[in-house]
Amino acid sequence: MTVKNYIVSAVRPIRNGWHLEKNQDLYQNYGKMYSYSLASYKKFVEEPFEAICFTDAVDDNDNYTLENWNTIKQLWHSEPCNIFWAGADTFMTQPTSLFGDRFREYRLFNYTDPRSHREFEHHFNDDVQYYPHTMKQETWELGEKYWEQREGHPDRYWGFDQLRHNAMFWSQDIPSDDRLQPHMNYMCHRVRGFDPVALAWANEWNKCPLQNAHILHFCASRGSSDVINMMKFLCDNLGISYE
Repeated sequence: MTVKNYIVSAVRPIRNGWHLEKNQDLYQNYGKMYSYSLASYKKFVEEPFEAICFTDAVDDNDNYTLENWNTIKQLWHSEPCNIFWAGADTFMTQPTSLFGDRFREYRLFNYTDPRSHREFEHHFNDDVQYYPHTMKQETWELGEKYWEQREGHPDRYWGFDQLRHNAMFWSQDIPSDDRLQPHMNYMCHRVRGFDPVALAWANEWNKCPLQNAHILHFCASRGSSDVINMMKFLCDNLGISYE
């Protein structure tokens, strides 16, 4: 059986403004970040893949997440394929196998901030996700059913989709010592350069040294211009060609 590999992301115009920055600057900056991000994956992913970026406009963050979900679900069910979701503010730093047999279930990889939520003691970040062709249909069905909570949910416009993805992830029978993979989504909340204090804080927060990270996640809705500069610096110093 031939199985295709996809890396998907989204840089969509949001008509009613982004949640944190209601102007076009953040949208334009995410487009710039995506060009650097994709270049890093092309440099370091060990398996062949096709890149897809969703670009259709949506009204708000609520519809942004719904459109992304429906498009990913349709793609996965259209042919045997592995789908790796990588947000535009993520960056790969070293050779990495994304599409081997290491992960056979739907995956999230690292905590978000805050690390716990009223619905999940262990609250993982969803800007890096993996939908392997081997994941179970019941995991998809659980994710679809979770939408029924959307109307009236207190986190509907910011965070609901991440909760839904956590529900999918934690529903699976995965050994507890195999769930946390911080090197695959190293959270760079405060990393906008090489300040030793910020780097030490990130290493402690992630429980992983920066040099072991394969994917950096810059959480760029805060300080997007600085992240662009950081990504460009990394490209120039890691031999990554970009447009």
